[in-house]
Amino acid sequence: MTLSAQSILDFPVPQATHVVTARDAMLYALSVGYGTNPLDENALNYVYERDLVAAPTLANIVAHPGPWLQQTGVDWARLVHSEHRLMIHRPVPLDVPLISRSRVLSVVDRGVEKGMFVSFERLIATVDGDEPIATIVQTNACRGDGGCGSAGLAPEPLSKVPDREPDFEYNVDIPRNAALLYRLNGDLNPLHVDPRAAGSSGFDRPILHGLCSFGYAGYAIVAAIDPGMATGLSAIAARFSAPIFPGETITLQMWRNDAEIRFRGIVASRGVTILDNGMARLS
Repeated sequence: MTLSAQSILDFPVPQATHVVTARDAMLYALSVGYGTNPLDENALNYVYERDLVAAPTLANIVAHPGPWLQQTGVDWARLVHSEHRLMIHRPVPLDVPLISRSRVLSVVDRGVEKGMFVSFERLIATVDGDEPIATIVQTNACRGDGGCGSAGLAPEPLSKVPDREPDFEYNVDIPRNAALLYRLNGDLNPLHVDPRAAGSSGFDRPILHGLCSFGYAGYAIVAAIDPGMATGLSAIAARFSAPIFPGETITLQMWRNDAEIRFRGIVASRGVTILDNGMARLS
């Protein structure tokens, strides 16, 4: 396929179906921080089948269409997740057939050998009744491409966090085996586990899945706001501004304005911001 902005915009992203089981929900929750303290009964509800509660960001792994961009001709080895937005219409139901329908929103070309950004939207709903579950807008940075032109309408930029000291902070330790666990949710990209694949993509070691750090952020926001873990989220979004490596500690800095939380995630040991322009809305 000839790589062009229009060919990517017109690409028929496949539909996908998924029946989320209790095991799926518990595995996902464990892979993004829930259950770190097995004696914390509040968090136990996310990882124990008795009175099981779906993690707010669970929808990110539901009915994913797979590595479809690989079929468009982009340099798949150099593609990374750049930005993610999740709007939660209702908690992911268990043992209910779900379907996702996706479409490409935009291609933003930065020029030959400068890369491009591809944004697409994924709508998740029940198969029977077509009840909306979540809307996801994902932007990928195709670092090995560019020069193919731009097309479509890009999402509005995420707003910067406030220029003042955060209202509170929350530290999250990422286990050294976090990527090995998170990949069992379905993202088997070797970039996250294979040192050779990471090297060919320009990294000196495997990096953590962006959506794993995103899930940890969702967990940390709820834990910081409500230690009882009863608060939900109706939306969460962030830009992946730098890679994070398994074994590091994320310090989530948060600014609260009623039900809206602005946030960013930093790795103090390296002095880098790994999540930026973050926004979450409490349900």
